[in-house]
Amino acid sequence: MVIPPWIINPYGDIEETNVIIQEELTELSTNEELKVQFKNGYQQFWLQNNIPVTYTVLWNIARKFLISVPSSYLVERGFSAVTNLKI
Repeated sequence: MVIPPWIINPYGDIEETNVIIQEELTELSTNEELKVQFKNGYQQFWLQNNIPVTYTVLWNIARKFLISVPSSYLVERGFSAVTNLKI
């Protein structure tokens, strides 16, 4: 799974993305309040309550990557727990 670079750094180079994503990233980059929030890390940045409402296109892509990582972690933990059972 390749995470698009704009998810890790939405303030970086956006020329390699499609036009709709570029528009929302440009709008996002002008929001000074969000720039401050980005300093807390990209996971916290994308999981803010206003992101899904204000930047729906970006959120619909980013959430797939942000939500899948914890899910696979939980599956691995569950598998490890089962393999460690002594039968």
